Amino acid sequence: MRRIGWMAAGTLAGLVLALQLPSLAQDAGTTTTTGTAQRTITVSGTATISAPPDEALVTLGVHTQAGTAQAALAGNAQKMSKVLDALRNAGLGADDLATTNVSLYPMYANDGQSVTGYQADNQIQATIRDLSKVGNVIDASVSAGANMASGVTFQLSDRNQGQGQALARAIENAKAKADAMAAAAGAGIGEVVTISESTATTPVPYPMYAGAADAAASTPIQPPTVETQVSVTVTWALV
Repeated sequence: MRRIGWMAAGTLAGLVLALQLPSLAQDAGTTTTTGTAQRTITVSGTATISAPPDEALVTLGVHTQAGTAQAALAGNAQKMSKVLDALRNAGLGADDLATTNVSLYPMYANDGQSVTGYQADNQIQATIRDLSKVGNVIDASVSAGANMASGVTFQLSDRNQGQGQALARAIENAKAKADAMAAAAGAGIGEVVTISESTATTPVPYPMYAGAADAAASTPIQPPTVETQVSVTVTWALV
């Protein structure tokens, strides 16, 4: 079982305190049927999930140049076919491979008008579900002819992992603040009036450097921890 950690934010940043006091000047839209406005307090709370990633996204590609557009595309297709074969041989299936870019551009002479040739690019994104194979997959694709790479991104395959526990912790965090603030104002916390939440999971990019895959040893990869922040905003009635 993957271990999940959390960290409740303990700062008072982002607090919204709304004490609505009854007044003879209340307009009809903010009063109850008895003519008394409801007093409320609104507070935000956060919690953070920390978990090791179980997927890696690797973007690899082939860049070729030739005197004609047809030759550039043909050479690119030949090399890219070998890269795809290498990725399949490394254990990646059809669902793990997706083309992200195919382009063809003319190359110009110094005068900016004369076409001297063409360059073709083809990039593919590989989803690697066994993180121990990330370095080997990169090495295999480079050996097969890949000469473009835009890095590795680590993420969680289950975007909802641990969110239930984190939401409960975020609400506890918000309520603790609300209790303290209401007590300081000489009031107490009643029923929940409204509640909303937002979740932000940021995939962690891992840079790749030119020439790293050309070394004799396998490309070293150390997956970082992925953090997901859960935020809630709760409004309570004051009693």
